[in-house]
Amino acid sequence: MFFRIEEIPRAHVELFEKQDEQSASGRRLLCRLCGRYITSPASKIEMAGKNVHVFTNPAGYVFRIGCFSAAPGCMVTGEPTEEYTWFSSYAWSYALCAGCMEHLGWFYDSGKDSFFGLILERLREEEGN
Repeated sequence: MFFRIEEIPRAHVELFEKQDEQSASGRRLLCRLCGRYITSPASKIEMAGKNVHVFTNPAGYVFRIGCFSAAPGCMVTGEPTEEYTWFSSYAWSYALCAGCMEHLGWFYDSGKDSFFGLILERLREEEGN
């Protein structure tokens, strides 16, 4: 079952973040704007046969997104919708940096599984501790 990050007590979120950050041996993906830990390359997954996708939204903006099984540094917000979804049978909500609220991508949920589609240009990679 999926819980919105707003429904999880802050102490639990911090514990999840710390565990994921520690398990991310080597490289980490951070918010390009504020430097908050978002996810790790180890969380990369393939959707529709690939990890990286390029999509254009109805307003004409082009996004290059990577798919990730987890992004503990993101806050999921907004009412899920299938309108203009880029992944058939998945509803999307916004994924924001939980540190600075920068729009980092989308959270996709089919009711059976879920993943994050993160805008790669809004992340930066660095070596972990």
